[in-house]
Amino acid sequence: MMTSPAKRRVLIVTGHHFAEAPRKVDLHFLADALRAGGGHVDFLACRLSFISRFLKDGRFDHARQRPRNRWNRIAEGLEEFLWSAPFHPVNLKSPLLNRLTTPFFRLYDRLLPKAVMARMAGYTHILIESGPPPLLVHRLRHAAPQARIIYHAADRLRTIHVHPCIETALRDGIGDYDLIHIMADAMRADFPADAPILYLPHGIAKETFDRAKVSPYVAPRNAVSVGDMLFDAQVVDTLAAGNPDWTFHLFGKKAVPSVPRANIVVHGEVAFETIVPFIKFADVGLAPYRQSEGADYLSQSSLKMIQYSYCRLPIVAPAFAAAGRNNVCAYDPGDAASTVAAFRRAQTFDRETIETAGILSWEESVRRLFDHEGLKERN
Repeated sequence: MMTSPAKRRVLIVTGHHFAEAPRKVDLHFLADALRAGGGHVDFLACRLSFISRFLKDGRFDHARQRPRNRWNRIAEGLEEFLWSAPFHPVNLKSPLLNRLTTPFFRLYDRLLPKAVMARMAGYTHILIESGPPPLLVHRLRHAAPQARIIYHAADRLRTIHVHPCIETALRDGIGDYDLIHIMADAMRADFPADAPILYLPHGIAKETFDRAKVSPYVAPRNAVSVGDMLFDAQVVDTLAAGNPDWTFHLFGKKAVPSVPRANIVVHGEVAFETIVPFIKFADVGLAPYRQSEGADYLSQSSLKMIQYSYCRLPIVAPAFAAAGRNNVCAYDPGDAASTVAAFRRAQTFDRETIETAGILSWEESVRRLFDHEGLKERN
């Protein structure tokens, strides 16, 4: 018997995101949908320690302004625990140093706070995001034998360059998961053939897009780029230089051009609701991913590409991230002529041919994920 939506109590363990932030990602939308159904969601944000002071991802500056190492109520049905540990696993970018630190980082789960462990018996589901959280799963499984644990494979671990011990922990602990949620079919081969896998793409906030009625643009010919993961500034520079009659809008903390230009607008990291009309009323969507090992899954898992498609935008993206989408005008990374040609194709693409029927809302996505038949009741 499945847990009713109102009785779901979900722990989201993430190494990348806080429960509330200017930039909403898939976990925030999932949490919103769970709460809308009457459920309760806790965020456990890890990957914070004294080491964070020396990293340039902005997490430490954000975390120091908020309560740490205790539960903090954010809203009705939503709480957050910012776990600042004595250390956390970091890829030291040296095979020797990574080998030497592996036994040390494998102790990370022993640092889990008592206040977190005290809640384990009450969770119906635990969602483990890709990143450091797989190091914690074995202890969480023992503390919450009744919970159904889902691995939320948002990214390949080698693509986001985690410490190798995390990849080992995921592989060795695969039996602790009740479901492996992949957002790209290309990731299926990353897991054992007998693993309980569910291929389920991201949902989107359809109602928010549908409500947007007013264009934020003051001039025609606008291209939009959302997010900064593997952001390739050279692509934007090339397109802006070759298309001075177009305006290129960049959203994301690290989404900045190499060369400032009059027709490039850097918006930075802003609220999701602010970005929506920029996507909906754009002429072209950009997904300028930089080449990285194992990044082919992005063609299906990229949330922005799903959002672009829902708004029937032609997409300019590298060939390695183009599979399975007929509205992608692909270019060869590092080839300026190919990039320019892809953008020209996008300008004349027939947007009426872009199919949107298969795109899910977040409510539909949550229902399929948490009511999946592979998630058996645990005693």
